[in-house]
Amino acid sequence: MPASPAPTIVHGDYRLDNVLVDEQDRITAVLDWEMSTLGDPLTDLALIVAYSSRDLPTFAGVSNAHEAPGFPGTDEIVARYAKGSGRDVSALPWYAGFAFFKLAVILEGIHYRYSQGQTVGDDFDRIGDAVPLLISAGLAHLDRA
Repeated sequence: MPASPAPTIVHGDYRLDNVLVDEQDRITAVLDWEMSTLGDPLTDLALIVAYSSRDLPTFAGVSNAHEAPGFPGTDEIVARYAKGSGRDVSALPWYAGFAFFKLAVILEGIHYRYSQGQTVGDDFDRIGDAVPLLISAGLAHLDRA
């Protein structure tokens, strides 16, 4: 595991779907804080990288905000974060691997509840198909770490 900076408040599920944006595309509020904790701020950046992956199926309950017109690519997001925060992002592949695994665990839990008849909704019958894709993406990021 890479050396961590001083802990900060991390959201735990930071993505475009969890922010309110005004007419000038400025974030005015961040919602959905139940997974927040103290930790390394790169964990939130890594989740944005995972949620922005263009290789994942959009049916999987994973955010598809990255398909919106004008949404920046992963490299641009990381570069903007590094410039704006002044933080070293060289360890990001490790954190991104962890983020993909985190999403895989969440989706596997949803898949299990669906298979037990405890969750209903569109595409839940296919949500388990995304788990191996998330694991593969996580491993690919770890290979770059």
